[in-house]
Amino acid sequence: MGGICQANRGYPIIESGPFEYILPTEIKPYEMKSNLLEVQEMCATKIQALFRGHQVRIKKKELEQSYHPDSKVAVKTDQVPEIFHHEVSKVMLQLGAFDYSKCQSIPGAKSLCAYQFIEKGGIYIGQWKDHKRNGKGKHIFLDGSIYEGSWIDDKANGYGRLIMTNGDYYIGEWKNDKNDGKGIYIHSDKSRYEGEWKEDHLHGKGKEIWADESAYFEGQFVMGVKDGYGIYRWGDGSSYDGEFKNGFFSGQGTYCWSDGSKYKGQWSNNKMNGYGEMNWGNYKDNKKEGYGEFYWSDGRIYKGQWQNGFQHGEGIQIDRSGREISGEWFEGQRR
Repeated sequence: MGGICQANRGYPIIESGPFEYILPTEIKPYEMKSNLLEVQEMCATKIQALFRGHQVRIKKKELEQSYHPDSKVAVKTDQVPEIFHHEVSKVMLQLGAFDYSKCQSIPGAKSLCAYQFIEKGGIYIGQWKDHKRNGKGKHIFLDGSIYEGSWIDDKANGYGRLIMTNGDYYIGEWKNDKNDGKGIYIHSDKSRYEGEWKEDHLHGKGKEIWADESAYFEGQFVMGVKDGYGIYRWGDGSSYDGEFKNGFFSGQGTYCWSDGSKYKGQWSNNKMNGYGEMNWGNYKDNKKEGYGEFYWSDGRIYKGQWQNGFQHGEGIQIDRSGREISGEWFEGQRR
């Protein structure tokens, strides 16, 4: 009996003669309702927490799956070449490691292992997002060329460096896989262009420098062609300052020869054409004397010796078609 009393769960004990019995406490309806609401609220809170956790796990899984490329496009690989194309390796050794700090960051981009593209070939090592190359990364092309830099939606966009198998390389801005913006292109022979680009073409203000740096052009380009104002300087000291059209001297310009002669006037297709003034380098008694070059407005050219204002001695005459005739002149007439 004592054991029963100890296990009465708090109900009051009633004695009646030699017997004892437990009288259950009355449970009031409003108290039962209150306890049920608490249970319901606890259950609802638990269910909501479980649901939120489930949703978080789904989103996390979806996010994780969104980084990787489509398996039909690229597959994981551990076959990353350690030795690159000979010419590419030479340039990489010369330039050193690429500076990724100049590349823009893509929020949410994630670095993955190396992937090899199935159709186009090539290996990419870098960041991905939305199943595409997004962020910073390096692509080794099938021919051995290497691009390192910024990517947006599977294309080179932003700052990057491309080293080609012929030894040429470009460092600068990109847009949709093309040189676009400011950049420098250096050829394997060390000649180079520094300036503005548009869709892989020299476009805007730029400077071309010869391999031995003996000559340069600085001026305006339109889709790869000199157009607008520009300056040419050659190694022998001659120069042209003036207007260009479709790559030719056209418009107003000044040409200075290495002997000090100068023509200032109008040009058309690399020829003096229209009004102009010619200053000769060497004169004697107010007449042309010694070596000189004379350009007629119809396109004819004479390069050679002069005496008393006439072609006199050895010289070369170039007709309007570009045909050269070498010979000896006497008082303005070829013998």
